[in-house]
Amino acid sequence: MRHQASMELFDYWAKLSGDQAAPLRTQIDPVVLRRVLPHLFIITADETEDLVFRLAGTRVCDLFGGELRGMPFTKVWSGTEAARVEDICQRAIGEETPFRLDVLSEEATNQKRFEMLLLPLRPATGSSDRLLGSLVPQSPAAVHLAPAIAGLVLEACSSLDKTGAGTSLDNPASPLRGSGLRRLLGLASFGSGRTV
Repeated sequence: MRHQASMELFDYWAKLSGDQAAPLRTQIDPVVLRRVLPHLFIITADETEDLVFRLAGTRVCDLFGGELRGMPFTKVWSGTEAARVEDICQRAIGEETPFRLDVLSEEATNQKRFEMLLLPLRPATGSSDRLLGSLVPQSPAAVHLAPAIAGLVLEACSSLDKTGAGTSLDNPASPLRGSGLRRLLGLASFGSGRTV
């Protein structure tokens, strides 16, 4: 990981995970993550099983020019990238594996680079049903973009182990193993309050 905010988030996630593949979503404390909150987002499946933003920090929303809550996660990706990234998200949830993505803003010139983490979270019972993510600019110039970026392009993707060491995916769009997102997310329940 290249950015301090990414390392801070990953270390917190890994510590909470302990011997489990992923931490409980109720363990996530926004107060502990207050320094990186503007860069964070949570995605989960809606009633049609599309992955949508449940929450998004102010910096993430600013990059795309508005509130992202309830918007499909695929909408912030350019063209064919959406399907590739959706497959990665399904793998992250289904295999309870964290991923690190190198992404670019979609612009003909002066593209900006970002680092994205996708970290699975579990409900009280069952397997993971959502992702805690971060989108951090790799240079200060990318923090304030005007106008908002049109979309993201996937440059590289790695699965991570608990130490943060990555294994590059030759084909980031390889399909989810198992019986699919319906089985994994069909019984998802959504908490309230300050838990995520």
